[in-house]
Amino acid sequence: MPIKERIINELKNGPKKYKALKTKFKANKKFFAAMEELYQQGIIDEVNGLIILLKGSKAEKKQRPKDVFEGVVVKLTENYGFVRVEEFDKDVFVAGKFMMGTVVGDKVELKRIPSKRHQYEGEITAIIEEKTNLVATVEKEHGNFYAVLRDCPVLYLPIENRRRTLQRGDIIIVDIYGRGRSHRALTAKIKENMGQVSDSQKSVELLLAEKQMTAEFEPKVEDEVNEVISRIDMATEYKFRKDLTDKIIFTIDSASTKDIDDAISIEKTENGYNLGVHIADVSHFVKPASFVNQAAYNRGTSVYFGDSVIPMLPKALSNGACSLNEGVERLAFTCDMQLDSNGNVTNYLFYKSVIKSRVKGVYSEINDILFEDTVKPEITQKYSLDKPLDQTAHSKVTPQLREKYGEVYDSIMLMMELYAKLNRKRIQRGAMDIESDEAYIVFDENKRAVDIKKRERGESEKMIEEFMLLANGCSANLARKMDIPFVYRVHEEPEAEKMYTFKENLRKFGLKIERKQGESLQAAFSRLLDKTRGTNLQQFVHSGVLRTQSKAKYLELPQGHFGLSLDDYAHFTSPIRRYPDLAIHRILTDVVNGVPKDKIKKKYEKFAKLAAKQSSDTELNAMQTERQATDIYVAEYMQQHIGEEFEGTVTSVMSFGVYVALPNTAEGLVHISLIDMVNPILQEGFRLYCPVTGKRYTIGDTVKVKVLGTDILKGNVDFDFV
Repeated sequence: MPIKERIINELKNGPKKYKALKTKFKANKKFFAAMEELYQQGIIDEVNGLIILLKGSKAEKKQRPKDVFEGVVVKLTENYGFVRVEEFDKDVFVAGKFMMGTVVGDKVELKRIPSKRHQYEGEITAIIEEKTNLVATVEKEHGNFYAVLRDCPVLYLPIENRRRTLQRGDIIIVDIYGRGRSHRALTAKIKENMGQVSDSQKSVELLLAEKQMTAEFEPKVEDEVNEVISRIDMATEYKFRKDLTDKIIFTIDSASTKDIDDAISIEKTENGYNLGVHIADVSHFVKPASFVNQAAYNRGTSVYFGDSVIPMLPKALSNGACSLNEGVERLAFTCDMQLDSNGNVTNYLFYKSVIKSRVKGVYSEINDILFEDTVKPEITQKYSLDKPLDQTAHSKVTPQLREKYGEVYDSIMLMMELYAKLNRKRIQRGAMDIESDEAYIVFDENKRAVDIKKRERGESEKMIEEFMLLANGCSANLARKMDIPFVYRVHEEPEAEKMYTFKENLRKFGLKIERKQGESLQAAFSRLLDKTRGTNLQQFVHSGVLRTQSKAKYLELPQGHFGLSLDDYAHFTSPIRRYPDLAIHRILTDVVNGVPKDKIKKKYEKFAKLAAKQSSDTELNAMQTERQATDIYVAEYMQQHIGEEFEGTVTSVMSFGVYVALPNTAEGLVHISLIDMVNPILQEGFRLYCPVTGKRYTIGDTVKVKVLGTDILKGNVDFDFV
């Protein structure tokens, strides 16, 4: 009898402790794989330390009719709402009477109905999963307290568990009851009262509570991790791994990075280069069906905001046993690549290794070294370098810095030589370099945002990124050639409708996508990006290019990466902070261990599909959380500058006002009520125009604004034109 059926039969007799199951079934690879599959299929779960068999888990889902879809409520007004369905390019309009009392965030079943007014219209037929931990503000009317949902301020919900300490204006976390009938039947139950929220730290706490994110792990996860780490026997590991501790291997990261999951080695060969990308062997510590694996799967990714992180793995792993810290032996998964003199990969090999990083390199320090040294004629000639692509570092390289990097100095110069060739290849194939205007927040000792800077990427950041791209591409290439289940990073070509809209918007500014005969669309995009880089139209064009494209996601099938202009791409290089990387490490481990292809297919076919879907969903949630947190910090910083004047650029125009971005990336709204216009006209989404006075505000205009106020909780900044 297969082990899965034996586990199910064992659990039919009642819940069992995980350790008891491991003992009974000898805790071998088949047991871990079977448990992982049972978890992912929703057949078993863990409750109060016991593994249970879920009721109805064997029943197959009923086949939905063709006009019924699954979606998420994304907007709610007094009379209607919108549901986002993955299969549609636009949100589905739902009249209020068909909303079934749902709120933003609820997962629903939706039936599409004919419509004369909307491209997509439907009615909600069932609530699949209710959103919990909703944010609301306390309001008081006629002596009664109400919860007003942040995502739907028209709803005043009676509070079931009113507390004496409640005050008007308090921010509360609530669960909503009464769905399935109408919004009038809804009531709110307070889970947590955050009080009066007026600073970034409390606002971010609220955001994380709403998203149900925490940096803490359950005790059983921490205990399991400590047990796994204690069992590692390096003497045994050396017998089954390649010893690379004598090689010059080192890491390059930000100064504050504690979860270091990639290291580099490089050598000059007769025909070109040997580049080693050595990645923390996280899959050796995180086994299928373990508590820590389930926690990592549920989180999907680490979430970075401000100077904090919600890690995917406990710190004992992320900052400890798995982090490739300087001067200590670490277990690694190596991608060994041979490249010719032009930077083309001619061969690659994946294997398990033991490494010892010689130094913890810091981006800013290496940028300084590269700036000073690569402009010297003797260095440029020795390593066949072009002039540096980005000479932004100007700090003096101290003797202490020279000493720190002495052992790896030649490697750094050789890496720069190879990077220069890889970058030329990147440009030639048309890979796009889109400016993101990412903000870097500076905090004081009280964790208060005191400065905002635009995050810059120097040569060393780009260099490491290019090496990671190579290793990621090799992992996907291997999986595609072997035709095995995998988790690919996929980025599809732009849709025709989005391309048409973008071309029309460009035309208004005298711009166009000039595609030469036989040239890729990516190359034409790249030329447009470079043409507008550093101009007032940079944000409009770069964000426009981004919006034309489908969002990158994870899939179990190889479909290439449009933005990078690569046929093969996956995420192999960050298993400490991304679950898809951990997932493919697990698959590639079987590959390097010689497991037959048919067994790999059988073992990972369902897992790869589930991991890809979960990774895409959690990535989106993490990105939204990080952006919202950044907006909160920006609002707190700008609050200190109320009344001050700044020069900025118009980035967007709407019927309700004009958005202006400052050079430090802070963006605010000048509301239409503050603009001296009579019956303003929105001209095709790129200009706000007054037919009476002739006044106009166009995307790309340089304007002067004054800071009127901020809403830290919502992350909003209000401007007025000077």
